[in-house]
Amino acid sequence: MDKKIAAIIGLVGGIIALVSLPLAYMSVSGTVLGQTISASASGIDALQAGGEGLAMGGLVLIGGILGLIGGIGLLINQKVMGYLLPIGGILALVGGIYTFARITSVLGGIGGLGGLGVSAGAGYGVYIAIVGGVLALVGSLGLKGGK
Repeated sequence: MDKKIAAIIGLVGGIIALVSLPLAYMSVSGTVLGQTISASASGIDALQAGGEGLAMGGLVLIGGILGLIGGIGLLINQKVMGYLLPIGGILALVGGIYTFARITSVLGGIGGLGGLGVSAGAGYGVYIAIVGGVLALVGSLGLKGGK
């Protein structure tokens, strides 16, 4: 893979991981007396909540920032900065997977209330964070020599 293309892919991965933070990480909806009520929480909400939410959103945030810096480093031929790209990709990917696993585990009990019209699950922001981490890791292939 061409080094510049890999760097751009990694840079986009870092940006996507960061963009996932204000998106829905969790969504819950329920129907009561014919009225549907929905709520969602973003990665930023998780960061502000602290505790375990800080770990979930924090891994994606730090991974996205490192992926962004690493992608820029590869683009300007600063290989030392470029080594931040795989680290950022791993952190964003682990953060996204951990968030998905934790949310589905916690909300699994709520999902059992489906007969009462309640549904809950991971939001699209979690999936976007995982995609960002994967793209940052793919972009890190630009560290392997090439043009």
